[in-house]
Amino acid sequence: MGAYFDNPYQHTLQSDYKAARRTSRDQWTDTVWQNDVLDAKITVWAGRQPLGQLEIQASDFVNGTHRIAAENADIRWLHETMANIGSADPEAPVIAYPDVIHQGGATQLDAKQLKSAWITLTIPKDAFPGTYTGSFQVRAAGSKTITLTLTFEVLDLTAPDSREGETQIELWQHPYTTARYYQTAPFSDEHKKVLLPQLQEYAQMGGRGVIATIVEEAWNHQSYDSDPSMIRWTRTAEGVYSFDYTDFDQWIELAIQAGVLDPTANRGQIKAYSIAPWGNIVTVYDELSDTDLRLTLVPGSEEWTAAWTAFLEDFMRHTIEKGWFDITYISMDEREMEVLQPCVDLIERLRSDTGKSFKISSAMNYSSGDDYSFLDRIDDISVSLIHVQDKSKAMQKLAQHRREQGLLTTIYTCTGQYPSAYTISDMADTAWTMWYSMKQGVDGFLRWSWDGWVEDPLTDVSYRTFEPGDPWLIYPAERDTADEVFYESPRYKILKQGIRDINKAKRLQSLSSETSTAITQLVQSLKRPKMKINQYGSATHARNSDRQLVQNEVRRMRNGLDEIARAYIQSRSIPITGVENPSQSLSLRSGKSRQIQIEPIPYNANPLTWIYRSSNEVLVTVDEAGIITAIQTGTAVITAYAQENPQVQVMIEVTVPDPAKAPGKKAERPVNTRHKVWKR
Repeated sequence: MGAYFDNPYQHTLQSDYKAARRTSRDQWTDTVWQNDVLDAKITVWAGRQPLGQLEIQASDFVNGTHRIAAENADIRWLHETMANIGSADPEAPVIAYPDVIHQGGATQLDAKQLKSAWITLTIPKDAFPGTYTGSFQVRAAGSKTITLTLTFEVLDLTAPDSREGETQIELWQHPYTTARYYQTAPFSDEHKKVLLPQLQEYAQMGGRGVIATIVEEAWNHQSYDSDPSMIRWTRTAEGVYSFDYTDFDQWIELAIQAGVLDPTANRGQIKAYSIAPWGNIVTVYDELSDTDLRLTLVPGSEEWTAAWTAFLEDFMRHTIEKGWFDITYISMDEREMEVLQPCVDLIERLRSDTGKSFKISSAMNYSSGDDYSFLDRIDDISVSLIHVQDKSKAMQKLAQHRREQGLLTTIYTCTGQYPSAYTISDMADTAWTMWYSMKQGVDGFLRWSWDGWVEDPLTDVSYRTFEPGDPWLIYPAERDTADEVFYESPRYKILKQGIRDINKAKRLQSLSSETSTAITQLVQSLKRPKMKINQYGSATHARNSDRQLVQNEVRRMRNGLDEIARAYIQSRSIPITGVENPSQSLSLRSGKSRQIQIEPIPYNANPLTWIYRSSNEVLVTVDEAGIITAIQTGTAVITAYAQENPQVQVMIEVTVPDPAKAPGKKAERPVNTRHKVWKR
């Protein structure tokens, strides 16, 4: 058996077995903030014999007298699922990818196989700054235990909560897919029990956009499952439209309960898809014929205008009544200008009693141009990564202009793009995308699917179109698993790391002009890899050097972030206001020395210089480093005061006992230490 810390930025496949056996990385180092997460990966390989009762256990992580408990480390084995590595190519090779962060505890490993585990270490908000060291014990029945050491520095800065950070995140949900997989009726109590934890995770990672379908098949059934309308359209015998909001209301109420949306605080967005569905088809129940009719409504046509005016007026009434109007966007996805124009015109024309129209959002293929007059009419746009020109400042100029107008701008990735977030992608791709969004000055990131699963993604993620795994970032749990309703993927974990990192970078930018300049220079130096479409139709790196570039650039961004954070911590001014234990006493034998230990209040006071004085240097001396030395029998008082605030003092009464009367080494113990806080 062998085990080592592995690269968390790319998959380790069974084909890597020989390389794994040659790897002996038994130490890992990292840097985090308070209120942060540390991600790591451990890979275990079996020799000629299978491994039974294989498990990994963490120790506490220790920094002097401070600890981060072992319970903060969540250790889960990666589960393999089969993936056709092509896009719309049934002849492409099918390979097992460890893309599911599955369950923890003991497992089995076949001979000459490898298995990886994902480590998620949660760093508390009140973690004391400094360097922590702990270990992971890898055990298996009949095998020698392997110890791997993790060392990490906790910087004296608090990471923003992702849900409160400055980064806009929108991952499109497919609740009807969840209902199909778990074999529940849509929005039944059983369905909601599965949906709620997923939405709570989405809220916690910073998700803000909630996708609501307002027509059948807004994307012309591009996913494995259909996308039914959450709003039932009916045309009465008199030709009047009416609308049933039952599913829509339950979905939005669940998103509010999960914390994704908060209409009272104007938090989050309801994205209603779509006034311009792909194919321009709207399904309507026709009372006269008692059938569902598929109406082709061409944007701008008289019939389209009549139907959508009826819907928008009623939808406006309904969302106003529910208190959701101000966070509701009428949305479009990748439509041509001749489609967008009449849609925007109609949405703007319809107004509430207070003169407001619905907000508008659109994913679109913008490349360049200085005429923003039409884009300024769309409150939230997302531009495909493949249309962002790296050598041009066009996207940066657009994003800055829109920010000044109070409008949202994001970048999105999907099939046919690299870097991206497929099952076969390197995990570093998702973190790189977040850094690139910051380089381009946009507000965040959009991805077209959060949970658009195929039939059984825990077994096989292949699909007739798209690169494998393109439609989701999380996996369903087994239907008979009581304690789990979804599993994360490594690419999702590193996406969250990227979100946390750019939120930290944005926080540093806000702290001083120096950190703002340093972060800007760092992020603007980010390099972009080249891509190609491989022989199986999948978007991937052009050369292996491009693949390595992504990983190296993510590491460089993170290291640069850490260096800037350390420089800021060293330079910032935090006045000292007091000390713990201002009055102390100790006994010290002649010829012995001891270092003065002072705990300032606050603990991170900076700058801080202590000045030391002895009341009688014949008896006891103290040097400029605070080392007390006993000279001869008697008592002296050592005074230490803060140069930055001389009123903050520590007084230590030092007794040097008569050697003839001293009971030996016991006399060296500190005595009469008063446990109180002194402040001024």
